[in-house]
Amino acid sequence: MIKNKNILITGGAGFIGSHLFEKLLVNRNYVVIIDNFNERYYKGKEEYIEEVRMSNVDFKDFQIINSDLLDNSTYEKIEPEIDIIFHLAAHAGVRFSVQNKIEVMRNNILGIVKILDYAVTKNVKKVVNASSSSVYGNPIYTPVDEEHPKTPISPYAISKLSSEIYADYYFREYDLPITSLRFYTVYGPRGRPDMAIAKFFNLIRHNKELVIYGDGEQLRDFTYVSDIIQGLILSAEKNNSSGEAFNLGYSKPINVNELINKMYNVTNKPKKVVYTEKQKGDVDITHSNIDKAKKLLGFSPQVNIDEGLQRTYSWLINKEKV
Repeated sequence: MIKNKNILITGGAGFIGSHLFEKLLVNRNYVVIIDNFNERYYKGKEEYIEEVRMSNVDFKDFQIINSDLLDNSTYEKIEPEIDIIFHLAAHAGVRFSVQNKIEVMRNNILGIVKILDYAVTKNVKKVVNASSSSVYGNPIYTPVDEEHPKTPISPYAISKLSSEIYADYYFREYDLPITSLRFYTVYGPRGRPDMAIAKFFNLIRHNKELVIYGDGEQLRDFTYVSDIIQGLILSAEKNNSSGEAFNLGYSKPINVNELINKMYNVTNKPKKVVYTEKQKGDVDITHSNIDKAKKLLGFSPQVNIDEGLQRTYSWLINKEKV
């Protein structure tokens, strides 16, 4: 476990970032968060940070920088000498990217170049780059291993593949120790409201209709957020992870129809579902081969979909009571 380090998390006020912030904070690290708290994309980041603060009142070793990665002055505000960077900041979402191609390209690609330049200049000891399973596109075989061809079918996926190419370039040309992690459909408390599980639970709780794109038979490798946090920390700890890319998933995909049935069982609400045409940029199946992460990182996902859905719903209910 990482302890007593100075750690920078870009996008640290977001879904995954806030969970990583909390985990690193309680393990006696000094954590710097850079986040622009952009409410146009999604709201609630201030609440996420406040939730972490209130749950960990004894831990005060952190700095929050409300700024943009593309602004040069942002980096002048970082107080400590950074040991490890977790680069999670990005405009995420396949559908968002289809409608906002230039914005996604600008933020996601230029953002990682800025961070990598900073890391080289400051001799940062390790960088972990958050990538995505979307870099594979529609798979030609499953489960998908890291050598699978990369044929992204959305601007978001292209930007994530570009981030990996830059990571590899900085590893080769500047000897920067960097690892890229391909996340598979992350869900859990504080989940982005545009993602399926968070969106569906919110609709179900208010007895509203679910709209399913396609026939609902598309398969998704849903991965609980605490398992992703485990993979992030392991990749920062392991020297043999540098210059590599790893899949992080649960590796037991289910189809969307099955997911919906499980969610209605958890909520005990009447089922209201309609189907519409498939959305551009959506892949038919995500299914991770995580053998490489198991072998080199010691990665071992722990939370199955039933437990993960129950935890997520309990968090939503408790949040509503506050």
